[in-house]
Amino acid sequence: MNTATVIITIILFVIIIISMQKFLSGGTGIVILKKELKSIFYSPIAWIVMALVMLLNGFSFIAALEILRKADVDETLIGYTFSSTSFWLTYFFIFPVITMRLFSEEKKLGTIETLLTAPVQTIHLLLAKYLAALIFYFIIWLPSAVNFFLFRISSVDNSNAIGSFLGAYAIILLVGIFNISIGCLASSLTKNQLVAAMACFTFCMLHFLVGFILQDLPVPESWQGSLFYFSTVKHVQIFISGLIDSRQFIYYLSFTILILSFTYNVLEHRKWKT
Repeated sequence: MNTATVIITIILFVIIIISMQKFLSGGTGIVILKKELKSIFYSPIAWIVMALVMLLNGFSFIAALEILRKADVDETLIGYTFSSTSFWLTYFFIFPVITMRLFSEEKKLGTIETLLTAPVQTIHLLLAKYLAALIFYFIIWLPSAVNFFLFRISSVDNSNAIGSFLGAYAIILLVGIFNISIGCLASSLTKNQLVAAMACFTFCMLHFLVGFILQDLPVPESWQGSLFYFSTVKHVQIFISGLIDSRQFIYYLSFTILILSFTYNVLEHRKWKT
């Protein structure tokens, strides 16, 4: 890790720590977070999403088992489960469903003005809704981890299997952190939940496909290192192989902070209009 990477990493963690400290210091943020978590888990959509994620993981898991059963290959079960393009394309449907109601529903019901004019800081409102969606996102991936423990992840080198497990879930969480921030921004821009869902899915897929297209373009070798930062496909391949690259943490966390700052400005603009 070079000096620039270390400095950027420290700056990102300082921003995150300061934001969380401000959030936790105000009781209103915690109250809104609890309210959002209750509304998520009391909603039937949440359980449908959880069931669909488990179904998606189940199909990918079974397909990986079939591949490993029919062929003697030096690859981990996780490597086959999470490396298929079909898995990742289906995976992006999760984010619109989780985030489409965060701010759009408040706008539709007319309660967003009450929230913004109440003695609640905009940053508390934003972080509460974002963290509620993020906590739910983390929870829906827990059942899939049980599969790999039950089947005792195996490969020629067991340390690679453990690295593959940690890498796969690290990239799933990183991409989720980034895409949920996109969903927050999309939801803050419209009161129509369907429009918010479509916008979130479109931008998430565009980000994924841009990286997918860039890796096949005939670009100069000197550019390939820069284009690598935008390729989610490359990030997935590296993490699933068991290599944890700090550059991807910087990439996803920095863009998450940037998008959340855009969302904050959207909410602040609406606050001063009311």
